[in-house]
Amino acid sequence: MSVGEFIRNRREELGLSLRQLSKLTNLSENRLFRIEHDRTKIYAFEANRLSQGLYLSVSDIMVTVEKSDKEEISFADKLLYQRLKERIGEHDGSN
Repeated sequence: MSVGEFIRNRREELGLSLRQLSKLTNLSENRLFRIEHDRTKIYAFEANRLSQGLYLSVSDIMVTVEKSDKEEISFADKLLYQRLKERIGEHDGSN
C-alpha cells in the first residue's frame, strides 16, 4: 500500500473530507490531494500534522513511507542491475 492510499484510507475511515482534514492539519486541500494520490513526497512536518489529524503516531506514517520507498528502490535496483549486466555482457563480447 502506498503512503497516499494509507492516508486516504485512514481519512475515509474517520469519515473526514479533504476540507475537514485540511482544517485539522493546516495543510491545503490541494497538497492533501497530491499526497493522497502519490503525486508528491511527504515531508516530515506534514507527517507530523497528518498524524495528529488522523489520530495516528508519526511512526505509523513513516513506516508506510519507508516500505513504499523500499519498493521504489527495489524496482530501481533491479533496473540498474539489468542495465549493468547488459553492459558487462557487451564488454565481454568485445574482448
